Amino acid sequence: MLKRSKYLGVHFWLPVCCLCFLSCSNENGRKVIADTPNSRTAAEDKVEIKFAERFKIFYKDGYKLVTVNKPWRGAQRGFSYALVDRGDPLPALPDSVTVIQIPVQKFVCTSTSHLPALEYLGEVEKLVGFPNTKYISSANIRQQIARDNIREIGSEAGLNIEALIALEPDLVLDFAMGNEYDNFHVIKKIGVPVVISADYMERTPLGRAEWIKFTSLFFNQEKKADSIFNIIHSNYDSLVALASGAKTKPTVYSGKVYEGIWYVPGGNNFGARFLADAHGTYLWADDPSSGSSQLSFEAVYERAHKADFWIGLGSFNSLSEIKSVDVRYTKFDAFKNGAVYNYNARIGPEGGNEFLELGFLRPDIVVADLIKILHPQLLPGHQLYFYQKLED
Repeated sequence: MLKRSKYLGVHFWLPVCCLCFLSCSNENGRKVIADTPNSRTAAEDKVEIKFAERFKIFYKDGYKLVTVNKPWRGAQRGFSYALVDRGDPLPALPDSVTVIQIPVQKFVCTSTSHLPALEYLGEVEKLVGFPNTKYISSANIRQQIARDNIREIGSEAGLNIEALIALEPDLVLDFAMGNEYDNFHVIKKIGVPVVISADYMERTPLGRAEWIKFTSLFFNQEKKADSIFNIIHSNYDSLVALASGAKTKPTVYSGKVYEGIWYVPGGNNFGARFLADAHGTYLWADDPSSGSSQLSFEAVYERAHKADFWIGLGSFNSLSEIKSVDVRYTKFDAFKNGAVYNYNARIGPEGGNEFLELGFLRPDIVVADLIKILHPQLLPGHQLYFYQKLED
């Protein structure tokens, strides 16, 4: 059971169970689920959106209207979806509104970040297809794959349209980057209902976690989603309040060099917010970008060579590996002092990173890890969940 933090009332990104979620002994964040009934009434189902900026819900007479705005960077338009209970008359709506019959019985999604919401809502059995299933970390979902209940519908080469058609899904939950390669263009052409998620465009950790409410709409599970999110929100706020009492704000940098360029997260990046909430000083907090800035190694070194911590650096697993790639990394104080942490402590059997799957729904776990790294005295009993300290 997902419990409220014991820190209530106590004055990166790029997340814990010793917090006992914050006091339970369960070490698997996926199984920490609020005990909320599945029974529903129309009045009780209505939920409010508190932090998410990219979707809105309007409860109409006989259906729910959901709008997704700015679904990718530079998007000039959004999408609208009318969710109608099965058996109810379909409303007369403009062609621009996609009608979805709910609750969805056969569901396909295309990002591992969409999967934890299905687990927390108790709807995993509705998932029938996923591309690149090898990247899924969840033991529960991998069991479903092994039983052939979830089919592979694509790989790095692209979506397998024939396999998708054969599944006859009620809905495909997709994401888009705003180019001609986006899958949803093809999915729409074959007549399969497709819904675009813009969760990755959210600017705050709680905003992204709140997309569990978006997913819940298609299963009439808003009541359960609201209860789960409220507890995550409470945990997160309690931890941020705890961190704010720290006497120091250690300096942090992030990223690494890729093909000659060091990609540094901007100050409005999702991960920069995590570091600020954990009471850290992110060295590029003054960068107005919500994406990444492209810098030279020398430019990063000039600002960050005396930083206290290096947190979040792609796929590196050890200090020796870092040194073997570029010996210049060893000149940073964080490297010399062994203060290097990465978000790859939990890797699935075929290489999937659990942080990139569960971390977006559980920002309370993420921020707990970061507080443990930056201010270990504040959470003496906490064991890192997603992050690990890199050793030789």
